[in-house]
Amino acid sequence: MKEFDPKKIERMARKAREQSQKRFEEESGKPSIGASEKRRKELEEKAPDPRWEGADRLFNEMKKRDR
Repeated sequence: MKEFDPKKIERMARKAREQSQKRFEEESGKPSIGASEKRRKELEEKAPDPRWEGADRLFNEMKKRDR
């Protein structure tokens, strides 16, 4: 049987987790559960998706009228 180095397995798991978090953030535009405060702030400051700009604007206007 091949013996595995625990540190190597830990590094591989950490790398896979970071890739998964990054892929989730890119697809959804939301911070992942394990995202740091710095990463959350970076995602908030990122420009909104132009495809949803009209819908967001309409939603905000409707919220203002409901008050």
